[in-house]
Amino acid sequence: MDLRELSPTGLRRIPEKDVRHGESKWLVEIDVESAALEERWGTPEITGDDFAEYFCFAFSPVKGEAFILLRDRYHAPAPGFIVSVTKGLFSREAVDKIIEVLAIPGVSATRVNAEVVEQ
Repeated sequence: MDLRELSPTGLRRIPEKDVRHGESKWLVEIDVESAALEERWGTPEITGDDFAEYFCFAFSPVKGEAFILLRDRYHAPAPGFIVSVTKGLFSREAVDKIIEVLAIPGVSATRVNAEVVEQ
């Protein structure tokens, strides 16, 4: 994916169920307050798996690509959210671009997947 296509004006929120989790991979942990995400993007969805329930914000910047922000609803191990992405967004460059398009001042990456750091 051409990251120039990723812009705040083109970003749209999608239902979590529309993200194919089998095709996504965690990219980065970001430091962002839940309240700031809600103020900018609305109420989070609640989703879950066999391990936990999560607060969730899912986005599709372009057709065929998506990213999702997840935070454990009850026992988050760290502040902030995990960002998982589809294959076309799995890159070091996408980390900064995703933070930019969220359009929330002060958001920063706290840990990036080692696989993209080594690319």
